[in-house]
Amino acid sequence: MAVNQITKRSVTLLRLCILLAALAAAGANAEDKQKNTVSPETFKTLNQARELSDTSRFQEAVSLLKAHLPKVAGNRYEAAMINQYLAYAYLEDHRNAQAMKALEAALQGADTLPADSVQNLRYNLAQVAMQTGKYEKAAAELDKWFPLEKKPSADAWYMRGLAYYKLSRFKQATAPLKKAIALSAHEDWYVLLLSIYLEQKQYRDAISVLNQLLSLYPGKREYWMNLVDAQLILKDYDKALATLILVHHRFDLEEKDLLRLAQLYMHQNIPYSAAKLLTQMFKTGRIARSAANMELLANSWALAREHEKELEVLKQVAAMKNDGASYLRCAHIQLKLTRWKEAMAMLDKSLGTGNLKNPEQAHLLMGIAAFNAGNAGRAVSAFNEAGKYKKTKGQAARWLQQVNAKKHG
Repeated sequence: MAVNQITKRSVTLLRLCILLAALAAAGANAEDKQKNTVSPETFKTLNQARELSDTSRFQEAVSLLKAHLPKVAGNRYEAAMINQYLAYAYLEDHRNAQAMKALEAALQGADTLPADSVQNLRYNLAQVAMQTGKYEKAAAELDKWFPLEKKPSADAWYMRGLAYYKLSRFKQATAPLKKAIALSAHEDWYVLLLSIYLEQKQYRDAISVLNQLLSLYPGKREYWMNLVDAQLILKDYDKALATLILVHHRFDLEEKDLLRLAQLYMHQNIPYSAAKLLTQMFKTGRIARSAANMELLANSWALAREHEKELEVLKQVAAMKNDGASYLRCAHIQLKLTRWKEAMAMLDKSLGTGNLKNPEQAHLLMGIAAFNAGNAGRAVSAFNEAGKYKKTKGQAARWLQQVNAKKHG
């Protein structure tokens, strides 16, 4: 139940409370000096105000009641009754700030009113306080109201939890919300409890609430995705993957979630499924063929040990990025596949970009590829270049020895 709905249900209860009090006072006369009675004049004023309010003439009712207030200044009970009626008129007229003042004034005579009337006044004051954003006031009134209430309603428990939540008193909010849900579950009540658990980083409890929500609303994708998020935070990768696969079969996932599914497949050592998913989503256009997304596909093929497919995708990535590192990675695969001349061409592209962070590796690999391709001159030149760098100086020297040995062998 939203905050702006809380006060509406209170008007009928407050009105009933006022009418019962007025009926109890019927038959009193001007000479009756007993406690907790109203004079015939006050009774007449209350009755007229009620009739005016019944025909939506709230302003007239308010004027009548306010004019009568000074006449009962010495009678706390009658003042409390007038203020109750004022509160009703203000509430019906959507003047919540004035209604709050009237309710507070009525409660000043609480010791003259029946216990049930005081409870109703206090509950309505809490509701109006919630409506006007006075959450501290609402919580304080409810703290007084609950110990005296034999059987609080689900709405009352919810309002208490909501008041604590608005005050960031999350630990206090949990128990009343759980009681509200136990009495009468509402979707937004579950969502509020979920928010509280997430605020406190109680992800196990959040998952419990999400499972309850999903049992009631299995068609709401956002709850499934929230469940995946919570499972990932807790590093329950198996469960997160299983949940996301289920969501993928039931809903159309957004691109970011499809990519996350692919990444989870890879994380859980199921790279072939990641590659299959990405390839399919590229074909349907549900994942853009960006360099980053294509590189993810290349990585999945690499983990699946499908190096031919990895190389095919990486060539596209390298062309899109004109990136020395991507060309160098292609060369590594070509060397692994003993495609020496292709590797040499790729290494030339890598060095030609001018943005390679480790050119010494490219020179060393160029020498190895040239040596195996039977191009001794190119090999010597490449190893000499590699020998200029501290990281590859030793390896280059050893390869040069092999080249010279082969020449003189």
